[in-house]
Amino acid sequence: MKLRPDYALFVLWVGMMLVLFRPELHGFDTVAYYSWLRSPLIRGTLDVSETFARYGYLGERGLSPTGYRLNEWPVGPALLWLPFFLAGHLAALATRAPADGFSAPYLVFTALGSSLYGLAGLLLVRRLMLDLAGPGAAFWAVLGIWLASPLVFYMSAHPFMAHAPDFFINALFLWLWVRRDGPWPSRIGLGLVGGLAASVRYQNMTLLLWPALEDLVRVRRGLWDGLARLGALGLGALVGFSPQLIVWRVVFGEWVVLNPYGLTGAGGFDLRSPHFLDVLFSADRGLFPWMPLSVFGVLGLFGPLLRRRPALARLTGAQFLAQVYLVGSWSSWSGGAAFGPRLLVGLLPGLGLGLAALYDGWARRRAVAPAGLSLAFAAFNFILLARYGLGDIPRAGPVSPEGLWLGQFTFLLNLPGRVGPLLEALLRRAP
Repeated sequence: MKLRPDYALFVLWVGMMLVLFRPELHGFDTVAYYSWLRSPLIRGTLDVSETFARYGYLGERGLSPTGYRLNEWPVGPALLWLPFFLAGHLAALATRAPADGFSAPYLVFTALGSSLYGLAGLLLVRRLMLDLAGPGAAFWAVLGIWLASPLVFYMSAHPFMAHAPDFFINALFLWLWVRRDGPWPSRIGLGLVGGLAASVRYQNMTLLLWPALEDLVRVRRGLWDGLARLGALGLGALVGFSPQLIVWRVVFGEWVVLNPYGLTGAGGFDLRSPHFLDVLFSADRGLFPWMPLSVFGVLGLFGPLLRRRPALARLTGAQFLAQVYLVGSWSSWSGGAAFGPRLLVGLLPGLGLGLAALYDGWARRRAVAPAGLSLAFAAFNFILLARYGLGDIPRAGPVSPEGLWLGQFTFLLNLPGRVGPLLEALLRRAP
């Protein structure tokens, strides 16, 4: 009996969680994201000092002009995690675990919710793929952007980062945009999701540029219709981003903070985008060396997808270029401690659509080609993941091309000696 593709994705997700799931806060970024959830709900304040102190990061940030502990990370992930945190609170009360926001029920439920957002994003993207590719091509394409990318890591082993929610919100935005031809009030929903996306990761502000241009074009055709749509889009975006504006006002004393990271010395921007090519080609977390399957996604995006669905290809292509430009403008373009090009996870829905369009053409001639390519690069990614977990490649900083690519083969040659440490790492559970 063959599993339906959605069920197959769910079964694979369960298997991934059984092996890789780590519901723990480790690293400053995860604590910063989680503190926006715990501090207001448990302590009734936006001062995150107690959460920072709990994990040993109190000295990482000073106080803002308004007297709050500085936390430049966005609040969007906390908003998306909120229902699962509340479920964790109920579980803590039911099991008599400490109802303090730190105990296991909170962490397990919130981490599970983050991973579920990633799964929901995969299902949304597969639905979009079915509009332009057959079921087989769509399945192998969605499997590829999941298992052959950093997403698999950030849905399981590091779920308190923003990347699984980021993938979901980008997929939801695309799903709504495809249904954009409704009456102008429907534009409010698109703007709302776009504004929320910008509060999940600030770089997602570029999502709304293309829809805004579409509405400006409509202004030339019909003044009131175009203006109504543009106004609805802007209103939705303002509402979606308003929680972030409120937090900035309370914590930083300003409604708009152009570069929150700059206030804490966490990175500056150069509008010349000096790292544009590094973001794509560098062995230090560049997109193509760390996720080779993305090359085929880009080819599909600017090839068959552009021919079949030009409007969709223009949106996703513009977002791809805008994101690479924006990340390349940041001094911390490689993402610091990162498994692969984590700062570009939000591009995976669009790259997946390009991959599905490419696979659909291949499947008509060589049905096994899409499966073979996605599985081969998934294997490549899991070898990288094993090396990353064991410290065979540095978790931050430059990686030589030889160390990245040739190291894959030397790791396999030495695999018998690595079985013990790998099993030990896989069997380790937290919290």
